[in-house]
Amino acid sequence: MRENPLFALHEQANAGYLPYGPEIQIIESFGEPEAEYAAIRKAAAIMDSPHRSVVELTGKDRLTFLQNLLTNDTKSLTAGRGCYAYLLNLKGRIVLDINVLHQEDSTLLEVDARLADGLCRTLDSYLFSDQVQIRNGAEAFGRVTIIGPDASNILDTLAGKKNTADLSEPLQSCPTEILAHACTLFRNDQCGEPQFELIVQRNALPALWTGLLDAANGEPADTDFKPGMVKLRPIGWSAFNIARIEAGTPLLGIDLTDQNLPMETAHWYTRAVHISKGCYLGQEVVARMHAHKAVARMLVGLKNPGDVPPVAGEPLRDGETIVGAVTSSCMSPMLGNQAIAMAYVKKLYAEPGRVLTVYTPHGEVRTTVTGLPFWSAK
Repeated sequence: MRENPLFALHEQANAGYLPYGPEIQIIESFGEPEAEYAAIRKAAAIMDSPHRSVVELTGKDRLTFLQNLLTNDTKSLTAGRGCYAYLLNLKGRIVLDINVLHQEDSTLLEVDARLADGLCRTLDSYLFSDQVQIRNGAEAFGRVTIIGPDASNILDTLAGKKNTADLSEPLQSCPTEILAHACTLFRNDQCGEPQFELIVQRNALPALWTGLLDAANGEPADTDFKPGMVKLRPIGWSAFNIARIEAGTPLLGIDLTDQNLPMETAHWYTRAVHISKGCYLGQEVVARMHAHKAVARMLVGLKNPGDVPPVAGEPLRDGETIVGAVTSSCMSPMLGNQAIAMAYVKKLYAEPGRVLTVYTPHGEVRTTVTGLPFWSAK
């Protein structure tokens, strides 16, 4: 089990845990999941994110090297800009999704922490004469996430607007200093709210975590918050997961697997794939499917009339015919506590308004296909 520098603080806060692979534990909640969810939507939330990691590339050929491997256009990135991309296998199926964060001296590949080692091995296997150095940052770096409508204000106060002004678009990044700790700060809205990720040295995590909470939850005279109001609340996976499903954000290993082709991922396909770029792993399959619109199934949303969501993995039916399967589900506070889900459905049945049937713990219900996201901030 990989040691988390924040666990001693979480224990003091009576946190509950969930396993995330064999070496990582994440926080389920701090005992008040409803209040934690409300912090995401109404104020600001802070989350320990040991489930995310970075692989650091240096060397003058790093963007060209990535251009030949990933689905998006990395070669044209400039410092402070980033992109979302898939790493595919030769059959065109998704092996990994990656946030590419380009800086002057290095390029960070932000990924699921369980897969960082494998990504390093894969990259190394394709490295020949390119001037690229690969470093797994799992042991060196930690992660703190701040989400919510007030997240920008908190970071503007602590880091300075000059450092956060350029983080208006997804995967823009900048080096900065927060509470005397050097960080890489980047934008990654997954819940329909402003979301900022702080990459910091692992040994600085306890001081940064405590400092952020103390600074944000004080009562400085120049704020509009009422005395005693919690402006930044620690949250766990339960609240985050509900919010990201409402925003239609798929997660690797849950909604994206090595059984999925890029074109099946609906609204994330256009974000992850630059269709006119040159060759990369799996490109022939992607180009052929794009040219012929030959997608067999699509990622969609589902809304149930009942008060219990379907379980992940549950088949979707049209009559007696199985036409898809659920990948993620929850009860949505933003939609009046309605049961919602994400699912892959055969293309013929994927149009919004289509009614299918699915079993829930309370029996069979009729569920309606919708587009994604279910909700997003204006």
